[in-house]
Amino acid sequence: MRRRRADRSYMRATLRPRGTGSHPHPEVMQTVELTVRRTVGRSLVFQTKVLEVDANRDDPTIVVACPEGLDPLEHHFDASIAWTSALGRMEYAVTTRPERRGRGRVWLLTLTGPLTGVQKREYFRADVSIPVVVSWTDGPPAVSASTNGTEPQTHRLAGVVLDLSEGGVLASVSGVPPPVGTQVQSVLRIDDDEIVHAATVVRHVSLAGGTGVALAFADPSLHGDRLRQVAFEAERKRRRGD
Repeated sequence: MRRRRADRSYMRATLRPRGTGSHPHPEVMQTVELTVRRTVGRSLVFQTKVLEVDANRDDPTIVVACPEGLDPLEHHFDASIAWTSALGRMEYAVTTRPERRGRGRVWLLTLTGPLTGVQKREYFRADVSIPVVVSWTDGPPAVSASTNGTEPQTHRLAGVVLDLSEGGVLASVSGVPPPVGTQVQSVLRIDDDEIVHAATVVRHVSLAGGTGVALAFADPSLHGDRLRQVAFEAERKRRRGD
């Protein structure tokens, strides 16, 4: 009974929104998604880290690391920042401007409007570092010498899961990822176990040193209890500063 009460207290704590007043904001060192909309060409989506948050003003300023591959001196007047909290997905429209601080070149994000959307999150998520292998088949069939027939081409891509929930993952991979909509198999290595899921690629995200691939599991209940336990334990360690 004591353990159950402790677990309930922990879950209630995770449901407290970050930030104060009418402007919830991400935590320092939290990974956020930054979308930059250009006048010509498609929008660019990046992941970056929050370095500072100045919430003691009417319009909070969020300081983030300049995403790799972008000009650190650029200004952007049509952008948005999004992140996940215990309440779901938070998103604000922002402008960006460059500044030099102790860490070097950074971007200052200024909110330009109210919270534009909160999507209720179905599964608890946590930052982790777990090896994963993603495999899929596509393209024209390749001739198989052993069977004198044809077989589809199989691809395998190794990576690291950065964001985990029982419903899916965000993994960093170093190779060319499968296209959005591709049906894949993901194999997570947790301790000495291999957690296998059928999944669908739902989006790509630019990351420092690679590409982020978001996967949605076909059957979240298959290993849901195990992955939920891993996510909760990772969050407990983060809160303790382990």
